[in-house]
Amino acid sequence: MQHVNLKDAEIIFKTLAEILREEREKQGKSQRLLADEFALQHSMISRLEKGLNEPRFISLWSLAEALGMKLSDLIKLVEDRLPAGFSLLDL
Repeated sequence: MQHVNLKDAEIIFKTLAEILREEREKQGKSQRLLADEFALQHSMISRLEKGLNEPRFISLWSLAEALGMKLSDLIKLVEDRLPAGFSLLDL
């Protein structure tokens, strides 16, 4: 039976964190300002940008919209930055 490698999942969370921070900074916004503008929790943005925990789908969707992008575009940026041949499954 195949299972998710948690160490590899951390790579995704860290990559996502970097991209979220970069996209926010491109807009010249602080975490607090972004949270206030879109009624998001500052703590949620902070945790995601630090890669501290597994993001919830709705949190990612909301944050992507707040950054002016589609969730699919955010996911594509993450995919493109992962190492070649990256997989969560032990094959």
